[in-house]
Amino acid sequence: MIKIENGNAVREPVPEFLDQSGTPESIAALADLSWTDPSLGVQNLAWWPEENGDGELGANKKWGAEVLTLDAERQVVLVTRKQVAMTAAEKAAREALIQAEITAAFEQAIQARLNEAAIAARYDSIATAVSYAEEPAVPKFQNDGKAFRAWRSLVWAYAYEQLAAVKAGERTQPTVEDFLLELPELELPA
Repeated sequence: MIKIENGNAVREPVPEFLDQSGTPESIAALADLSWTDPSLGVQNLAWWPEENGDGELGANKKWGAEVLTLDAERQVVLVTRKQVAMTAAEKAAREALIQAEITAAFEQAIQARLNEAAIAARYDSIATAVSYAEEPAVPKFQNDGKAFRAWRSLVWAYAYEQLAAVKAGERTQPTVEDFLLELPELELPA
């Protein structure tokens, strides 16, 4: 709700003593407050609902100042924000954030793939499987641990090599699903 005073719209909350239930009746009652007690000081005020008039945010733009436009016929306030060009620093910060989110998504998917393979081989996780690599008491577990440890290293080496290639523009960024298919295969000893 936007406060209307002397034909001007101002973003100011509805006072608590007025009904704020949001029903159509309560919203309509806020459009004309001439019925209120003069001691409340709101008889010449009104609060109208707002409508967002923003369109699609343009490339390399950010939202700027808000513009409030009265639609007296419908008793609503059209709220639009100006689009302002981003600075070079803002563009760089946005790009860094996007890259960090993309990298995190790939890393999480890769880690999940490593853990899924270990679980499929009846270990709790890749960390558990790798922990057997230096334990000679049961040769099968030790051999599995060494295989999982080597595979984990190959997977991460490949992943970071490809990430660098994407950042350098040497390859297009694959989907997470397609990238998981590229990862080195696990080869467990028989």
